[in-house]
Amino acid sequence: MPEDIRALLRSVGGIRITLYRSVVNGHESGEHVDLDHGYNHEVVESWYQEHAGGVGTHWFIYTDHGDGHTYVDVDPQTGAWGPVFQFWDALDTDRMAPSLPAWLDHLADCLEQALADAGNDGAGADVEAFRRRLGDLWPDGDRDTTIVEDITAVQARTSDDGVLRAAAADLPDDARLADLRPVTGRASVNFWTIGATCRYVRRAGGGVVVAIPWDGE
Repeated sequence: MPEDIRALLRSVGGIRITLYRSVVNGHESGEHVDLDHGYNHEVVESWYQEHAGGVGTHWFIYTDHGDGHTYVDVDPQTGAWGPVFQFWDALDTDRMAPSLPAWLDHLADCLEQALADAGNDGAGADVEAFRRRLGDLWPDGDRDTTIVEDITAVQARTSDDGVLRAAAADLPDDARLADLRPVTGRASVNFWTIGATCRYVRRAGGGVVVAIPWDGE
């Protein structure tokens, strides 16, 4: 773990938010914000670890009942932690924040606003009102999302942009890339043209997100 993240965790001390919602068939599915998520340990094997690019390329921090999985990009060569991404079982993915501190800062703002809106006047907030308001604000809230179009690996290798050429150099021709560098806020990509399960890979410090067709095994 890089030193800047260690410094953050020493300061924060830790965070864990757990919500449970009953579904129609009666079983409960959980939502967890956990900076030491079980998916980050090799003893826990999950399809989602490979979907995010394989152990050593990410650090999971949140899962929700709708199969949304949020993780920090990790450079496997340098160990540096980059932007925060979210994906689902489908072929769409979002860059949620430029870094883990920025993602946590947004969460803190949402918690503070939800408490205020739920009537936290010193006597305590209305718990149900707080829960509903937090659900309105986080993680998506009213933030604008920029839709980023993807290109093929072949197109990227012939691009005038050296970063895109380098990102696509060792990719199969049927892989697709999206350049997130021009977007300062939240960014969203749908790799629907792949038409199959994919493995996500990040290049250029998380500035370029790649989807590689994958059979899910």
